[in-house]
Amino acid sequence: MVRMPLMYRVYKALRRGWKRMTPEAQQDVRAFVASQKTAHGYMNAGGHEDAYYGQFGDVLEAVFCPVKTLRLLGRTLVVRESMGRDTVYGKFFAFLSGERQTSPLNVHLSTLTTNAVCCVLTMQCQMGEQPDAGYVEWLQQRQDETGGFHASDTSPVPDLLSTAVALFTARLIGIPVKDATPFIMAHWLEGGGFTPTVLDDYSDVEYVFYGLLALGTTCR
Repeated sequence: MVRMPLMYRVYKALRRGWKRMTPEAQQDVRAFVASQKTAHGYMNAGGHEDAYYGQFGDVLEAVFCPVKTLRLLGRTLVVRESMGRDTVYGKFFAFLSGERQTSPLNVHLSTLTTNAVCCVLTMQCQMGEQPDAGYVEWLQQRQDETGGFHASDTSPVPDLLSTAVALFTARLIGIPVKDATPFIMAHWLEGGGFTPTVLDDYSDVEYVFYGLLALGTTCR
């Protein structure tokens, strides 16, 4: 069976999230994303032009205007320097870009994080492998009563990034999770963005991406 490219699965989830928003909220999101655009890309959380953040802006533009969708497929994605191409995240970004994964991908039990576990489970699913049961159980245990997911077993509060990727992964591999809609909307800002946690009061294009991704994976 030919599987839908993972990047396109992400895009479809983002579109579902976008369509769940009211016209007024969509207008606010568009305006916020536009405010983050520079002459050559998009700004990071510090207000500086950043290629890593720029790709989130490019994806959001395609979400707002579907005729730009084809630009997303087959592109090489930028990895943060702190990630490295040989890390779980680096390999996952390469996988999103369409590169075939051949080397083993595992997360050491002493350093498990929600994002890394989701990367492994997603890639296993896309390659036709059975998702690792231990990773699945660990992931389900990271969701708390609010519906949000914690980044690790020691993180004090759940965050939007971890929640978005966990919900996307759960839907992809078909495991049950609690409804997270109230948690997601608690991170909405009237200015059109989403905050990283309920303790924050700022946003950027990356967290708009995660907000829409989370919304798009809570609906059926």
